[in-house]
Amino acid sequence: MAFLTARLGDRNGSVWMKSVTVSNLPGRIRFRARGLKHLFTQRLDLARELVAIPGVCSAQVTIPTEGILILYRAEQAEPNEIREAVDMVLARFSMDASRQSHTAEEDGGELNMTTGRLARRLAFSGVAALLGNTVLKPQAGARFSTPQAIASMILSLPIAKSALRGLQQDLRPNADFLTVTSIVASLLLGSGNSALTILALSDLAELMTTYTIEKTRASIVSMLSVEDSHVWHELEDGRVERVVAESLKKGDRVVIHTGEKIAVDGKILSGDAVVDQSAITGEFVPAQKVPGDEVYAGTVVKSGVLHVQVMKVGDDTVVSRIVGMVEESALKRAPIQRYADRFSNYLVPLNFLLFFTVYLVTHNPTKALKMLVIDYSCGIKLSTATAFSAAIHNGVRNGMLIKGGAYIEQMSAASTVLLDKTGTITEGKPEITSIQVLDPEFTEEQVIALAMAAEETSRHPLAHSILNYGRRRRISIPVHGETVTVVARGTRTQVDGTDVFVGSYPYMQENHLKAALPIPAPDGSIPNYVGYGDRIIGVLGAMDRPRENVRRAINALRYEGVGDIELMTGDTEAQARLVAETVGADGYRAGLLPEDKAEAVLKLQTRGETVIMVGDGINDAPALAYADVGISLGSKSTDIAIETSDVVISRDDPMTVPILRRLARETMKIVHQNFAMVIGINTVGLILGAASNISVLASAAMHNMSTILVVGNSLRLLLFSGENN
Repeated sequence: MAFLTARLGDRNGSVWMKSVTVSNLPGRIRFRARGLKHLFTQRLDLARELVAIPGVCSAQVTIPTEGILILYRAEQAEPNEIREAVDMVLARFSMDASRQSHTAEEDGGELNMTTGRLARRLAFSGVAALLGNTVLKPQAGARFSTPQAIASMILSLPIAKSALRGLQQDLRPNADFLTVTSIVASLLLGSGNSALTILALSDLAELMTTYTIEKTRASIVSMLSVEDSHVWHELEDGRVERVVAESLKKGDRVVIHTGEKIAVDGKILSGDAVVDQSAITGEFVPAQKVPGDEVYAGTVVKSGVLHVQVMKVGDDTVVSRIVGMVEESALKRAPIQRYADRFSNYLVPLNFLLFFTVYLVTHNPTKALKMLVIDYSCGIKLSTATAFSAAIHNGVRNGMLIKGGAYIEQMSAASTVLLDKTGTITEGKPEITSIQVLDPEFTEEQVIALAMAAEETSRHPLAHSILNYGRRRRISIPVHGETVTVVARGTRTQVDGTDVFVGSYPYMQENHLKAALPIPAPDGSIPNYVGYGDRIIGVLGAMDRPRENVRRAINALRYEGVGDIELMTGDTEAQARLVAETVGADGYRAGLLPEDKAEAVLKLQTRGETVIMVGDGINDAPALAYADVGISLGSKSTDIAIETSDVVISRDDPMTVPILRRLARETMKIVHQNFAMVIGINTVGLILGAASNISVLASAAMHNMSTILVVGNSLRLLLFSGENN
């Protein structure tokens, strides 16, 4: 029980599962508890128990920020009562937090240390080595009283605890047990320098690894964090006051000035500015923002002043979702990661077997010791962990949020890519590309004017395309009556007492309209028929243009080894065929409902295909969830698409998809290189250690050199640009 209590307290003595009040407003209180980071799988259960507290309206548990947001009825409960109840709920989850923390330590390599602590350990080792070899040179025969030996024993204590914990839990030695054994053996042989060097090299390799992981997490948080930020709240009388961002609610107005970080998601009411959105979208060129545009928390106003209406604040903002996705990605380990961890654990007993074998054959304790100094386990684990961590960091920096190493591995092996059409391949903004007048009594301008009258109040994208087309041609909308919309059919109104219809051909037939001339084929465009009285007088053809770079992106994916690239859409076959031919897709599937898209993914998977699905809307969510890798593409992706997808690309550029594929393939290439280096260098080290007279220091250097090379090789992914040279 004492062990459990020690694990649930941090180094400063504060209890992990005890709440700390972060902010306290009437009816709204936010807590932080450090142990929450170990309760990802239990977060929903925890939230349900918190909601059951008397007076609580809602509870939100945010794992990445270790926070709990409670909304309560102020007339029914006091803040202190809420906190006491929250602590009682947290106490019931303390055992789960403890178990998960042990698992996290094992998955991360038995012992977790910060870069600061590792740097201090290295400095302590250096001072001990300097003193032991100069001022405090030991007398002959001294083994445990030298500065090197004393420093080694002190520095080994945390590793020894981890080794003992591993023995207790798994009933087998881990890598830390191997390290401690080699240090003890070195001290017994009277080689304090060897023991200290083993520790120093191990700490150096661990420092590089920890730096990589901390850099990934800290850079994301520092780049995106708007925590504890203040904003200028614009009051109804025009005055502004500086308030904490979390005190705002939807509909409030804020003012953001040059150089300030935006702390909310919102819509610009007035003002214009240049905004650096690189933290959210990965685009390095700042964007010009004008009234009506949206802005996001975590972005920075480079020049100008904006008056913004608050849409989302706190945990609801895009930036909070991004941080959550990246933090939770560590929990979704790739198959190759799990294999590496299991394989490395099985290799630790091999070193002890080699130790006893070499000693029995040579009767040389120094040679036998070298079998303990060199091990495969640390390097093999780091081969995957550091590579995936660096790849996820690179993706975030370039506007690609990868939710776990598993999706990097799947992305590299994908054989089929399915692309949603509307809003993914195309811009989702149809434009009028052709007009044909079918009745000689009317001119083009008259047909367009009548169509504009019927569509003036409609919110359908095709209505916008007709209105925009007419405005560009400076055509005035005639006076008309009330507009009646028939969903999925069309609209009608009256001009000068005569009915005007705009919509599909079945809609025209339902209203018994006839064409004065044969209606021409739309040639793949979306036909909008215009009727007047009892006859069809014209057809407006609309096209949803493909995004820029789509064809180039598809060619790049094909160059990257993707065998089949298909288009999926709910549109007509004619539309699907035209767009597929335009962008160079291998095939298309038209007229699909959301469940049809998901079924198409499942059929491909049953044939052994690894499927990537790229979409942006609610109708894509089932297919995104079923695909091996679901990618949400574009800044306007719906919330449900973002939640169900495995990779979120916040840029509108389709070229990010082949760049992601290249990053995934480069990551797996580096993982395999890392495996080869670890196995190769350590095998050579073991052979030389058993068959030659190289020193223990040289053996330790070879072993830790492999680890350092693995980390250094993985760090190359931080510089990966995705350019196809």
